[in-house]
Amino acid sequence: MSKLNQFIKDHAGMFDDQEPGTGHFDRFDERLNQLHTLEPKPATIHFWMKIAAGILILVTAGLVIFELATRDFTGRTTLQQAAIGLPQDLVELLSIYENRTGQQMTELNQLAQNCPDGPKLVDDARKEIDQLDRNLDELVTAIKENPDNDRVQAALIQNCKAKESLLNDAILSEKIRKCE
Repeated sequence: MSKLNQFIKDHAGMFDDQEPGTGHFDRFDERLNQLHTLEPKPATIHFWMKIAAGILILVTAGLVIFELATRDFTGRTTLQQAAIGLPQDLVELLSIYENRTGQQMTELNQLAQNCPDGPKLVDDARKEIDQLDRNLDELVTAIKENPDNDRVQAALIQNCKAKESLLNDAILSEKIRKCE
């Protein structure tokens, strides 16, 4: 026989359904009160580090989303790059064209959602716009080297007009197909 079984047989009287001894409930209540009156443990440094890390992640995600939402449709801020060192009237003109092309690209994306061949049209337009943006970068570099060159300024404006015209043609072709 095991020691536990022997202990139970030897002390069978203690395992009866009798009421606990006097003062048992008082001692139990006293211990419960002691547990409730204990002050909560102060938060550890690890807890605060977790909160700080969570906040940092949320702020970073917010900034990334904000940056993606405020960039122009090519993913580059060409106008901001171009504005440095250019005459004010040229910067204003570039800004007008950038705003127009941004609105046109938004309209083209909306039209493309309703058309079966819309995504291909948008992709083709983006490829051509990327090429025009590369040209714009080269022209901006050239105009910074020689700001008084009227031919480079005219080429810069012509490049912006070409981008606007490209998007107008793409939007018009979508509307003609009656995908709207």
